[in-house]
Amino acid sequence: MDEREKLFREIGEPYAAGFFEAPDRGLFYRFSLALRRFYEARPVNTWNGGLDRRGDFAVQPDCAKTFNPAFGGKGTLKGFYEPLKKKSPQAAEIMLECRGSSNFTVTPSDDAITISGYTHSIPYYERVLREGLTGYRRRIQAIGDRDMREGLLEVLAGLEDYHGRCLAHLRDVGADAPLIAALERVPFHPARTLYEAVVGWNFIAYLDGLDNLGWIDEGLMPYYKGEDATELLHELFENVTVNDGWSCSIGPHNGPLTYQCLKAVQGLCRPMMELRVRPDMPEDLWELAAETALTGGGQPAFYNEPMVQDMLKKAYPELPDEDRMRFSGAGCTETNLAGLSNVGGIDANLNLALVLERYLYQALPDCPTFEAFYQGFCGQVRSAVELMLADVTRNHEARAKRLPNPMRSLLIDDCIDRGIDYNAGGARFNGALTTESGMINVIDSLAAVRELVYRKRMDPGEFLRRLKEEDPQLRRMLRACPHYGLDLPEVNTLAHDLSEFFYTCFESSRPYRGGRWLPSSHQFDRYTKEGAKVGPTPDGRRSGEALCDSNAPLSGKAGKGPTAALMSAASLCQEKILGIPVFNLTIGGRYAPGTLCSLVKGYFGASGVQIQVTVLSKEVLEDAMEHPEEHEDLIVRVGGYSEYFNRLTPELKQAIYQRTVYER
Repeated sequence: MDEREKLFREIGEPYAAGFFEAPDRGLFYRFSLALRRFYEARPVNTWNGGLDRRGDFAVQPDCAKTFNPAFGGKGTLKGFYEPLKKKSPQAAEIMLECRGSSNFTVTPSDDAITISGYTHSIPYYERVLREGLTGYRRRIQAIGDRDMREGLLEVLAGLEDYHGRCLAHLRDVGADAPLIAALERVPFHPARTLYEAVVGWNFIAYLDGLDNLGWIDEGLMPYYKGEDATELLHELFENVTVNDGWSCSIGPHNGPLTYQCLKAVQGLCRPMMELRVRPDMPEDLWELAAETALTGGGQPAFYNEPMVQDMLKKAYPELPDEDRMRFSGAGCTETNLAGLSNVGGIDANLNLALVLERYLYQALPDCPTFEAFYQGFCGQVRSAVELMLADVTRNHEARAKRLPNPMRSLLIDDCIDRGIDYNAGGARFNGALTTESGMINVIDSLAAVRELVYRKRMDPGEFLRRLKEEDPQLRRMLRACPHYGLDLPEVNTLAHDLSEFFYTCFESSRPYRGGRWLPSSHQFDRYTKEGAKVGPTPDGRRSGEALCDSNAPLSGKAGKGPTAALMSAASLCQEKILGIPVFNLTIGGRYAPGTLCSLVKGYFGASGVQIQVTVLSKEVLEDAMEHPEEHEDLIVRVGGYSEYFNRLTPELKQAIYQRTVYER
């Protein structure tokens, strides 16, 4: 026995022990064996409103990063180092060295770039329910690579052990007979009923860390026999909520389960439900969706289905229509084809406002015309994008060589049939998803520079001095300049041209795993963090303040109402934002469902891609900040995702408080 295996067994760390059990085998097999040993020891009776995989294990599998990172995260996934050090300092150092040798998060080439490397994805639930995991053995046994073949068989053995112990526990505690009967069948044998399918869907989701539920209404329809599953679906969605899971999509075929999913998600923070809207969507479904949104839970987000399909067809013309129809935004909204994808989420972020700040002080004094200034900035942006894409490529190469992901190789097509690990490009739909911070800040800043420096002839040196000193009079002048959010033709043209240039920068190269770069425009929680890096900008923003909230106008700059704000967003070159452009709309509770529907329809008619809604008032937000204990259930849309307001950082709370609330 390897001494490291012996040490980790002695201190009760099965995942780490399994990794060192066969040190001469390849990494795919070693991580697979680690998974088997973990599932053989994984507790089945520790449910406390959180994910029941915890136990007392410092080192655990992680759905996106193969095993939990040394630092960062929440709860028991906070990092293995300190919990492991309490058990054995020697063991902690061994795992830290192991993590370092397999680390795929590269050092960025520029401080405007942030590399994440996190990967949201979606299991192929429908295939597991159709074939059963036992049916996967034949395909696994045909894999030529010995480590992958034998590794996935080890994973199945571990899952069978865990599944059996789950059943034994349910019998011991006298669980409901239908639940026991369903779990006796799924997910190792094909589901036959809707109840079995939902139970199987739930079990598979837990195996993948309850990340994303995928295209759920369509996936469950083969088992639907006219029953009302709203309560059952609500229970499934509650599991996602309490485990901080992410999203799922419904529509565009709009069957009875589409309606039931909308009803089931009411009052819940998660999953972030994505309603895929076609022009022929029934009016009663529009009404239900609007009524659900107006309950205040941030559900659902609306997606322009024809636009999304057209974007995918242009980017991936080789994919058949049935694959593209599996669109589902994983994580916040990262473009996936459910069950077929490895596209990252988010692979990297570029702080455009920081790029502009550096360029502004370097170039403004010597640029004789706005056109020269603008073209020079575009050159800086192109160089920054090229650096970011090179960083992501290095990241993916390291990941492919040193960090296989057996669980996702098992659950996502076509890894088994190709005999290629998920991180090495085995999935059918590959790509790399990046985003940016500050696009709207940059648009407003460029418009202000054009207005004050090049039209009103303010001295560039004086302009920069007063900007750096945060001169109050200059700030008022900057905020009074023509800006995004008012549907002004000149600013809309600037917004379109800059966004078209920026997103075109991603089209001349391909990611390491193949596929396409999928640039997105959603901020998650990064707009406060990225804003802290940037000094005062010519949009009137103060030093360190949050950057733009995805594609919404800057705080206090949407003075013409929601229609003008949405038309400004529609001026962006959204057809090139393949990773989905997010628009956060915050409205008061007096909106009628029909009015909300009209706004969404108008935006989609102008080629907007996505819109998500938060319903509350300034008064409620003020009270929630002063008396958080009275607003435990207050849900807001942040930057692509829903969250309980009380769980946000003070900086994010302030950024959301400063949003424009459109009242009726």
